[in-house]
Amino acid sequence: MPQRKQISWAQLRVGVMVLVSLVVFGVGVFFISGQVGIFTRKYTLKTYFSGASGLRAGSQVRVAGVPVGVVQSIRISDLTDPKKAVEVAMRIPVTYQKEIRGGPKEISSKARLATAGLLGDAFVDISRGSPGQPVIPDRGEVESEEEADIKRIVQNTNDVISNLRVLSDKLNDITGQIQAGKGTLGKVIYDQALYNRLNSMADGVQHVVARLDRGEGTIGKLMADETLYNRTVASIDRLNKVLDDVQTGKGSLAKFLNDPSVYNHVEELVARANTMVDNVNKGQGTIGKLATDPQLYNRVNETFDRLNIITTRIEQGQGTLGKLSTDPTLFNNLSESSQSLREFLTEFRKNPKKYLTVRVRLF
Repeated sequence: MPQRKQISWAQLRVGVMVLVSLVVFGVGVFFISGQVGIFTRKYTLKTYFSGASGLRAGSQVRVAGVPVGVVQSIRISDLTDPKKAVEVAMRIPVTYQKEIRGGPKEISSKARLATAGLLGDAFVDISRGSPGQPVIPDRGEVESEEEADIKRIVQNTNDVISNLRVLSDKLNDITGQIQAGKGTLGKVIYDQALYNRLNSMADGVQHVVARLDRGEGTIGKLMADETLYNRTVASIDRLNKVLDDVQTGKGSLAKFLNDPSVYNHVEELVARANTMVDNVNKGQGTIGKLATDPQLYNRVNETFDRLNIITTRIEQGQGTLGKLSTDPTLFNNLSESSQSLREFLTEFRKNPKKYLTVRVRLF
């Protein structure tokens, strides 16, 4: 029969110390990992994502950014919706149940997959719901909202960096051409002739400004001579005086503006003009008959026809006026007569006695 080995108190004490140390170590590890509330009652919630990249069982679950629970499990869901391809079960203390609420989509709590930093661990972050909405019960579903995947962000960032690199190369090429004095901007910056022109232009502007300061030239006189200012002030004063006289009823303009009899006369004149226009439209009076009588139009039309016939005959050289306007013989005769008369007057001025002879006869 085997003998029983007795355990001494010292050995038992060592064993108890080791066991207590292991328990304390486990509890410390639990607290260090952030999983507080070991003895707190928890409940389960689930949500769905299109993918669970970087998420694992034991990952943090946060409510409004505060760590409150852990991911219990991750599995492929039985749903056919591609946005609900992955089911995530979460264990959360019941003390936070009032913060996670359902209701309409716009005000209900939303679960999203986030990452701590650019390359940190993934976690589930749940937003706070509206206080007036119902609490999501145990094993209930929290709506999810998708955010841009970190891989897609990194890929887009790489594309942006590549485009920036190409843009940088082009900018380097442009700056090289500018430094070489090529192109419009390069010539503007490095062309000595342009600099000389700008320098000469600046000197000219300074010269003009100096003349203006000295009061030379038209603009300089306008700027420096106080006479124009005084005249302007005097003109404004006169204008104000005229306006004051008009407002107080002085002068012809004031009477024209303020005297009601002028308005009455103008109104009567307008009324008479309207009456006259009405009479003309009705064909009354001389002007009315001239404006509305068709016989006058016919007579004027006949007169113009006759004038057209006469001018046509004159152009064709018919009749006295036609011959006078088209026959060169009359022009030649008049020209010869004028020449003869001019020669006679010239000769008469030279020797008037030749033509002024007085004969006296005695009977």
